[in-house]
Amino acid sequence: MPPTHPRRRTGLARCGLATLLISALPACAGTTGEIPAEPSAEAIASLISRLGDADFQRREAASADLKAIGPAAVDALLAAAELDRDLEVALRARWLVDAIPLGMPHDPPEVTQFLESYKQRDFSQRVRVMHRLLRVDDDAGIEALARIIRLERSPEGSRLAAALLVREWDPANRWWSALAPHAAAGLGSSQRPAAAFTRAVIDFSAATEPAARDAALAAAASALSQLERADGDDRSRKADAEDGEEEIGDGRRGGEVTETGRLFARTRIAMLLAAGKREEAVAAAKTLLAATWTGAPADQITPRLLEQLVWATELGIPETVDQLHDARPDLLTANPLVMYAAAAAERSRGDLPRATALADAAFARQRGPGRGRDNVDQLQAALLLARWGCVDWAVRCYTAILEDPQSSPVEYCYAAIYGAEYLHELEREDEAAAYLGRLFGPNPPRQDFNVEQLITQIGREHRATHARADFFASCAAAARGDAAERRRLLETALRSLGKDVDSLIALYQLPDNTPDQRADAVRRINEALRQIENEIQGMPEDANGYNEWAWLVANTEGDAEKATRYSKQSLVKSFDNSSYLDTLAHCRAAAGDLAGAVRWQSLAQRKEPHNHTIEKNLERFQTLAAKAAAQP
Repeated sequence: MPPTHPRRRTGLARCGLATLLISALPACAGTTGEIPAEPSAEAIASLISRLGDADFQRREAASADLKAIGPAAVDALLAAAELDRDLEVALRARWLVDAIPLGMPHDPPEVTQFLESYKQRDFSQRVRVMHRLLRVDDDAGIEALARIIRLERSPEGSRLAAALLVREWDPANRWWSALAPHAAAGLGSSQRPAAAFTRAVIDFSAATEPAARDAALAAAASALSQLERADGDDRSRKADAEDGEEEIGDGRRGGEVTETGRLFARTRIAMLLAAGKREEAVAAAKTLLAATWTGAPADQITPRLLEQLVWATELGIPETVDQLHDARPDLLTANPLVMYAAAAAERSRGDLPRATALADAAFARQRGPGRGRDNVDQLQAALLLARWGCVDWAVRCYTAILEDPQSSPVEYCYAAIYGAEYLHELEREDEAAAYLGRLFGPNPPRQDFNVEQLITQIGREHRATHARADFFASCAAAARGDAAERRRLLETALRSLGKDVDSLIALYQLPDNTPDQRADAVRRINEALRQIENEIQGMPEDANGYNEWAWLVANTEGDAEKATRYSKQSLVKSFDNSSYLDTLAHCRAAAGDLAGAVRWQSLAQRKEPHNHTIEKNLERFQTLAAKAAAQP
């Protein structure tokens, strides 16, 4: 790393400094002509240090010499751009590497297309390119994504690309070993902190001896320390920029830097756990948990605390919750959601009495005097508990809202709709139908509001919700073995909404279909596809239309290639949405790619590990893939 310099004022206005840096790029501007054919690391470091020289001509000459050196200086320049504490050194280094292309001749056409305009895009658009590179088929975009870690002009962008890549690592991810070599090739010899951390993860995953794992863990800790220091330097530089100097970075993403730093810290904790260093992993997780309330704005403490507790529980170190009990019991007792998260941790570690006591206390707190009306927190608890796999507590929350006569009409409707979907996911079809029957049944228990108007008011389509109620009832009939009632209810659902995709799929798959009934189902499917296609054309930015089209074809018949393309488009617009990943897995299966179906479904399960439907689909694809592999 090049030496750092005392902070000083350049005295240059923003536009003046940028103009001077542009003028410094031509190789003829002040070059010394004394550059060796293969400059040493020391020589490059010396030139970089002169980018901050007090003498303007020496700064200009150093810029020209470094540009003339070219690719050999790239990694040192990027390290200076990210880590050097002298503002002018960092900024000049950034400008020098900005013209270096990201693409390589061997990149596939799809990857080349993503990279062509990358540097001209704003930060949010560059992030979208990173997302797409991560999910190119056959890991063909991984090397380019790792190249972004190495060459991205902003430290924030480099860290975000690294965060996307390293979060793919998991001891149970059997696809990582094929992905890692592509990542290593893209990183090259880069010593940027984000690159160093990514390389440490790659080395750890390949290590077979304890000494090699320990070395990788030490490298990860060193890189993490550099990343944390760089975050602090960014904040310091941004403070200086307010005094009139050119700002490092885009100046809008301090929170994102913190999020990526948290992800790196979590990755190292998972590495410790995989290396058998449980005590160290728990201690590090407790430190990370304490950071959620140390110096954090009050309105951010609870969501960060919940996320951290749930992450530690799902990683397999629920004893992290002891840090909360010991250090901040006030946060535990003040918020029912935190109590529920702690209860989930206690349940995971096997302390059922304590878990039950915490969950009951949280429930009582939310249902206490004055909390029955507009009960947003109770609904939020139900949604979170469902996602955390706490089935009984989630259903209790949904049911409490529906049975409380003081629940507001809005919360009542949401509880019926979301609760029914959750029960359907659990294959508790009678209960799911009963939940929506509270809205559409012949004798609904609440008659103090107009259901159709209220559903429209909350942004849902009344006909679609009504069709969903009949679809759940048809599923309940199927579970009872009542084929005639199942068909009748599907027909009723489709009279409410002819393009209800799940009802169409179920009608198409009925085992007792006659040839005429199957042909009629196909006709209805094609008509629904035309309607959905029109909706896509009218609202091309809405991800759901692409997903619905793909889901319908993948589970019936039609253009499987287009279904895959539309499914991928939905994921471009809603990155790594677990439901959309589930759809893509079905598209792969429909196209005969069962190995691809297993991979995408496994990714969906990683995003929602407690989703019963996703888990069931994964088991089915794994079984089909195993049978296909066993065939001669």
